[in-house]
Amino acid sequence: MKKLAAICLLMAMALPLAAVEDGQVMYVGGTISSMTTGAVGRLDTTSDTILTFESGLNKLAIPYAAIECFQYTTEVTHHLGVLPAIAVGLLKARERRHFVRITYRDSSNASNVAVFEVPKQMPRSIQAVLQARAPRACKPCSASFNPE
Repeated sequence: MKKLAAICLLMAMALPLAAVEDGQVMYVGGTISSMTTGAVGRLDTTSDTILTFESGLNKLAIPYAAIECFQYTTEVTHHLGVLPAIAVGLLKARERRHFVRITYRDSSNASNVAVFEVPKQMPRSIQAVLQARAPRACKPCSASFNPE
Protein backbone atom coordinates (compact mmCIF):
# COMPACT_ATOMS: atom_id res chain seq x y z
CA MET A 1 0.00 0.00 0.00
CA LYS A 2 2.84 2.39 0.81
CA LYS A 3 4.52 1.63 -2.51
CA LEU A 4 1.30 2.39 -4.39
CA ALA A 5 0.91 5.70 -2.56
CA ALA A 6 4.54 6.61 -3.30
CA ILE A 7 4.12 5.78 -6.99
CA CYS A 8 0.90 7.83 -7.20
CA LEU A 9 2.65 10.74 -5.53
CA LEU A 10 5.62 10.62 -7.90
CA MET A 11 3.36 10.36 -10.95
CA ALA A 12 1.25 13.30 -9.79
CA MET A 13 4.32 15.46 -9.31
CA ALA A 14 5.68 14.48 -12.74
CA LEU A 15 2.52 15.41 -14.67
CA PRO A 16 3.28 18.00 -17.33
CA LEU A 17 1.94 21.48 -16.92
CA ALA A 18 -0.85 22.13 -19.45
CA ALA A 19 -1.20 25.83 -18.70
CA VAL A 20 -0.30 28.60 -21.08
CA GLU A 21 3.04 30.40 -20.84
CA ASP A 22 3.63 34.05 -19.96
CA GLY A 23 2.09 36.40 -22.48
CA GLN A 24 0.17 33.63 -24.25
CA VAL A 25 -3.57 33.14 -24.18
CA MET A 26 -5.42 30.02 -25.34
CA TYR A 27 -8.92 29.99 -26.83
CA VAL A 28 -10.55 27.18 -24.84
CA GLY A 29 -13.95 27.27 -26.49
CA GLY A 30 -17.09 29.19 -27.19
CA THR A 31 -19.46 30.00 -30.02
CA ILE A 32 -16.99 31.51 -32.48
CA SER A 33 -16.90 29.18 -35.50
CA SER A 34 -13.83 30.81 -37.04
CA MET A 35 -11.65 29.97 -34.03
CA THR A 36 -10.30 26.51 -33.32
CA THR A 37 -10.33 25.17 -29.79
CA GLY A 38 -6.82 25.17 -28.35
CA ALA A 39 -5.59 28.05 -30.53
CA VAL A 40 -2.75 29.84 -28.74
CA GLY A 41 -2.19 33.53 -29.35
CA ARG A 42 -2.27 36.82 -27.52
CA LEU A 43 -4.87 39.32 -26.32
CA ASP A 44 -4.36 42.88 -27.49
CA THR A 45 -5.90 45.38 -25.06
CA THR A 46 -4.19 48.49 -26.46
CA SER A 47 -7.20 49.68 -28.48
CA ASP A 48 -9.76 51.88 -26.74
CA THR A 49 -12.68 50.27 -28.59
CA ILE A 50 -11.82 46.65 -29.43
CA LEU A 51 -10.37 43.67 -27.54
CA THR A 52 -8.47 41.55 -30.07
CA PHE A 53 -7.34 37.92 -29.86
CA GLU A 54 -4.74 37.04 -32.50
CA SER A 55 -3.72 33.47 -33.19
CA GLY A 56 -1.74 32.87 -36.34
CA LEU A 57 -3.95 33.89 -39.24
CA ASN A 58 -7.12 33.93 -37.11
CA LYS A 59 -8.22 37.15 -35.47
CA LEU A 60 -11.17 37.71 -33.14
CA ALA A 61 -12.24 41.31 -32.50
CA ILE A 62 -14.65 41.96 -29.63
CA PRO A 63 -15.92 45.55 -29.34
CA TYR A 64 -15.88 46.67 -25.71
CA ALA A 65 -19.30 48.29 -26.19
CA ALA A 66 -20.76 44.89 -27.19
CA ILE A 67 -19.53 43.04 -24.08
CA GLU A 68 -22.43 42.02 -21.86
CA CYS A 69 -20.50 40.35 -19.06
CA PHE A 70 -17.21 38.73 -18.16
CA GLN A 71 -16.13 36.20 -15.58
CA TYR A 72 -12.79 35.06 -14.15
CA THR A 73 -12.51 31.57 -12.68
CA THR A 74 -9.79 29.15 -11.62
CA GLU A 75 -9.72 25.37 -11.69
CA VAL A 76 -7.33 22.85 -10.20
CA THR A 77 -5.09 21.55 -12.97
CA HIS A 78 -5.14 17.89 -11.94
CA HIS A 79 -7.90 16.19 -9.97
CA LEU A 80 -6.17 13.52 -7.92
CA GLY A 81 -8.63 12.24 -5.35
CA VAL A 82 -8.55 12.86 -1.62
CA LEU A 83 -5.44 11.02 -0.42
CA PRO A 84 -3.13 11.89 -3.33
CA ALA A 85 -4.33 15.52 -3.16
CA ILE A 86 -3.45 15.68 0.53
CA ALA A 87 -0.03 14.12 -0.11
CA VAL A 88 0.76 16.49 -2.98
CA GLY A 89 -0.64 19.44 -1.01
CA LEU A 90 1.82 18.73 1.80
CA LEU A 91 4.77 18.88 -0.60
CA LYS A 92 3.81 21.66 -3.01
CA ALA A 93 0.99 24.01 -3.90
CA ARG A 94 -1.65 22.64 -6.25
CA GLU A 95 -1.48 24.11 -9.72
CA ARG A 96 -4.45 26.04 -11.08
CA ARG A 97 -5.59 27.10 -14.53
CA HIS A 98 -7.03 30.59 -14.97
CA PHE A 99 -9.95 31.33 -17.31
CA VAL A 100 -11.67 34.47 -18.54
CA ARG A 101 -15.12 34.11 -20.12
CA ILE A 102 -16.47 37.01 -22.18
CA THR A 103 -20.09 37.17 -23.35
CA TYR A 104 -20.85 39.69 -26.08
CA ARG A 105 -23.15 40.49 -29.01
CA ASP A 106 -21.79 40.48 -32.56
CA SER A 107 -22.74 42.84 -35.40
CA SER A 108 -25.91 40.83 -36.14
CA ASN A 109 -26.92 41.09 -32.43
CA ALA A 110 -26.35 37.37 -31.85
CA SER A 111 -25.07 36.39 -28.42
CA ASN A 112 -21.56 34.88 -28.41
CA VAL A 113 -19.17 33.64 -25.77
CA ALA A 114 -15.41 33.19 -25.80
CA VAL A 115 -13.46 31.39 -23.07
CA PHE A 116 -9.73 32.03 -22.79
CA GLU A 117 -7.11 30.41 -20.60
CA VAL A 118 -4.72 33.10 -19.39
CA PRO A 119 -1.45 33.09 -17.44
CA LYS A 120 -1.63 33.49 -13.67
CA GLN A 121 -0.59 37.16 -13.60
CA MET A 122 -2.87 38.32 -16.44
CA PRO A 123 -6.42 38.16 -14.96
CA ARG A 124 -6.08 41.30 -12.87
CA SER A 125 -5.00 43.42 -15.83
CA ILE A 126 -7.71 41.98 -18.11
CA GLN A 127 -10.34 42.61 -15.44
CA ALA A 128 -9.18 46.19 -15.04
CA VAL A 129 -9.30 46.81 -18.80
CA LEU A 130 -12.76 45.24 -19.11
CA GLN A 131 -14.12 47.24 -16.17
CA ALA A 132 -12.75 50.48 -17.62
CA ARG A 133 -13.69 49.98 -21.27
CA ALA A 134 -16.82 47.82 -21.24
CA PRO A 135 -19.35 50.24 -19.69
CA ARG A 136 -22.30 47.82 -19.60
CA ALA A 137 -20.26 44.94 -18.18
CA CYS A 138 -18.77 46.55 -15.10
CA LYS A 139 -19.77 43.57 -12.97
CA PRO A 140 -18.86 39.93 -13.39
CA CYS A 141 -21.69 37.82 -14.82
CA SER A 142 -22.16 35.56 -11.81
CA ALA A 143 -21.53 35.28 -8.10
CA SER A 144 -18.82 32.67 -8.72
CA PHE A 145 -16.33 35.44 -9.51
CA ASN A 146 -13.03 34.37 -7.99
CA PRO A 147 -10.44 37.18 -7.79
CA GLU A 148 -7.60 34.91 -6.67
